[in-house]
Amino acid sequence: MGSYHNVNQDSFLSKPYKDGYIMVVSDGMGSKSLSHFGSKCICESVYDVVSNYTFDLDVISFKDVIYACHEEWKKRLSDYDIKQCYTTLLVVVVRENTIKAARLGDGFLAIYADGKVTCLYDKKENYFANETDCLKEELDREKIEIVEIEYSRFHGAVSCTDGVEIGTMQEEDITGFTQEFVDEYSYKENDEVLEEIESWLKDWSGTDDKTLAFVMEGER
Repeated sequence: MGSYHNVNQDSFLSKPYKDGYIMVVSDGMGSKSLSHFGSKCICESVYDVVSNYTFDLDVISFKDVIYACHEEWKKRLSDYDIKQCYTTLLVVVVRENTIKAARLGDGFLAIYADGKVTCLYDKKENYFANETDCLKEELDREKIEIVEIEYSRFHGAVSCTDGVEIGTMQEEDITGFTQEFVDEYSYKENDEVLEEIESWLKDWSGTDDKTLAFVMEGER
């Protein structure tokens, strides 16, 4: 939902592939004129790279996969000024018994499995509140947060751009929101869930673009 920029600079992708499910959320930098292209392009790049990856994701570093996604992103943006395409990245890949996730920049990604929520979010260490990391010409691998989870039961995952602020955006707030969200909406019809979310998300405080993406066990 765009509420601030003339063009919504957020993008997301959430769909299955042959080995599981991929969800990507990206927030284009507000100061960059083509960041809506950058955010859309990284969502598509992640899906295409992961779904066609030659090696088994369970035996290769997920940072290497993200590096491959970044290379594909740059290739697809070759006709644009990449300095105007900077964007953040939140991605989760849910496979049969493993989950791979990565974060670069702000917003949050929360994964609910085996009764526990694992959070990836920008703690703003050594940054001002309006500063964050993002995809640009060179990828700083040290700034990519990676989480790998082995699980028996997957409940759901929720990802939001920073336009959707949850309390003080600390782990306790994100965990509580994720558990309540998944517990409330699991096993409901997809159209019903979307209608309810849109009804309260459009009135969410703040003036930035707002994107909330999710995948849940039992979702119809």
